[in-house]
Amino acid sequence: MQCFDKKEAKAVLKTDVSISKNYLNEDEIKLLGLLVEQYLAFAETMAQQQTPMYMKDWAERLDSILQLNGRELLTYTGKISHQMALDKSTLEFEKFKESRKTIETEQSLKEIEADIKRLKK
Repeated sequence: MQCFDKKEAKAVLKTDVSISKNYLNEDEIKLLGLLVEQYLAFAETMAQQQTPMYMKDWAERLDSILQLNGRELLTYTGKISHQMALDKSTLEFEKFKESRKTIETEQSLKEIEADIKRLKK
């Protein structure tokens, strides 16, 4: 979960998991920017030439630019439904929550042991 800001929040909440997104890293952003530049350059060329374009034409040209750049076209809606993603994130969050409880318990025990040692001195 790349969008969780650990500095400001005290803990990851279940709501954070259900709305989290995976964001692009720096290289992916640069590549996306280059693709957008190519698409906009094409659009500007069509406008300069006063070539009429329809939505179908724009979609086809975008596909062409993506293929020219060696990108795979997504021709289907995907295999995972929204509900399946929510179910999976809830299950993984519950596992995370249990492991977090174990870690917090261990830390508390260590703090208690340190306090006892300090009091004995």
